[in-house]
Amino acid sequence: MALTTLAVLAGLALVDSTSVGTLVIPLVWVLRPGPVAWRPLLTFLASVAAAYAAIGAVLLVVGQSSAAALAGIGDVDAVRWFQFALGVALLAVAFSDAVMGRVAGRALRWRDRLRGDDATHGSSARRSVVATATVAVAVELPTMLPYLGAIAIVAAADLAAGAQLALLGGYAVVMVLPALLLAVSRAALGARIEPSLRRLDAWLTRQADEMTGWVFGIVGFLLAGDAAQALGLLGA
Repeated sequence: MALTTLAVLAGLALVDSTSVGTLVIPLVWVLRPGPVAWRPLLTFLASVAAAYAAIGAVLLVVGQSSAAALAGIGDVDAVRWFQFALGVALLAVAFSDAVMGRVAGRALRWRDRLRGDDATHGSSARRSVVATATVAVAVELPTMLPYLGAIAIVAAADLAAGAQLALLGGYAVVMVLPALLLAVSRAALGARIEPSLRRLDAWLTRQADEMTGWVFGIVGFLLAGDAAQALGLLGA
């Protein structure tokens, strides 16, 4: 695989690293009073990375199997019409402030549940952290545009299955690196960096709805546009 392709994958992973699940929620433990709460932070990030890697592996296998199955089908208009309808629906949802507020707000509410001391100690706390990671990934499934692009790139690469899965695992690791770097910075610089981190946290929280809406809109536009062109709805 060319270095430029690897650079594209890394860039997509860094875009994914700014989501609620990969950055906003981890800041809970980075900004807690006192030392960085490393155990719950690492548990959360490991759970998110593992979930993304597993989802990517499933989508990769399903996508390749579906492509092979559809290769021998002459008429796939039904699939294209479904794609078109899904794209239009996502576009409509993207312009709904109420829906976007619920999508982004759900993950933020789970984040707020972790702000108490009971979220950092004990087995029940670990289960709560893992559950929050699972919910965050599930909520963000419809907004996985960068990840879907990365999966398509990996699927198109002339690589063995093991190498493809390793790339998806590496992608998931890169996704959580910014949160880890912020935690290391907080541990090293202490109170000196806290104001900057709190401003970042506040800005990401304020922009969560808007960023989610943009991703929904982009995904919807690409799906509907591609299907419309394939169906001849846009002319020659």
